[in-house]
Amino acid sequence: MPQKGFTAIVNKLHIRAKRVSNTEDVSAGQSEAQFFDVYQRGPSGNLMFLDRKDSFDSALDFCLAPTLH
Repeated sequence: MPQKGFTAIVNKLHIRAKRVSNTEDVSAGQSEAQFFDVYQRGPSGNLMFLDRKDSFDSALDFCLAPTLH
């Protein structure tokens, strides 16, 4: 089943909006997100967790950092 919620792809990294529901993290819309997880797609096609940021802007900065040097 596809995940619902906000996802942005920046420099081949995926930013997913998340929130806590009861005892687990679930996908969220951008406006209701409590944090943003950053993933990288591996060679097998699976998403690998890289980092968790408190805001979309900080997640975006994390994704753009390799290209700013």
